[in-house]
Amino acid sequence: MRAFDELFASGVATQGDNQNGKGDFFNDLLAVLLENCSGKLLHSRPDVPGYSFTTHKLDLAYPAAGKVLLTIETKATGAPKNPRNPKQKHLGGRAGSADLDKRIKEASFKNVDMKAAAAQEEGLGGGPTSDLRAFLRHGRPHSYLFLSVRVRDEADLKKSIQFARIAAMWFEECGLYCYGWNPEHSSYEPKLVPREIRMDVVLSGICTTLRNLP
Repeated sequence: MRAFDELFASGVATQGDNQNGKGDFFNDLLAVLLENCSGKLLHSRPDVPGYSFTTHKLDLAYPAAGKVLLTIETKATGAPKNPRNPKQKHLGGRAGSADLDKRIKEASFKNVDMKAAAAQEEGLGGGPTSDLRAFLRHGRPHSYLFLSVRVRDEADLKKSIQFARIAAMWFEECGLYCYGWNPEHSSYEPKLVPREIRMDVVLSGICTTLRNLP
């Protein structure tokens, strides 16, 4: 992540390079970790039907074809100040939490739309029951969201944690990894987040779930 950000801060990488490069790297990293611990292969799937939309593109899914049993959405946010963006006045760059509201809403809708389609296919009425929380947690497919957030200060970290907890209401779980600049050591460092949304803890649970899937 530091290598991506150094290229971005120097003006070598564009906003598109930053978004796609960091996001793809994060996505691939999670796939490797989960595949190695579970023995199951994860795939990007571009054509999964929803209840209202014809298709949805999934960042990571299992299995490669047929009914989706497990899906993972990934988001990477936050960036240092870029010389190509004179409108960015904060020396710490763009707050990682600034894009989470929109991205979590988009991912949450996709999750609901897929689960509604699966419920319709299985003859369950095509939508949530009176207990929306139970529907989101137990409807097919198992759905998770992972957030990698570059935070610029404590306020940004606090907002990122709040957004991750909101996301956990719309997915079975949300895993959060926050990191930021440590001026004393001139390097990035991980930031502490609550255990229930900590990325390694959530990854461990998903690994067990994958192992138990056919």
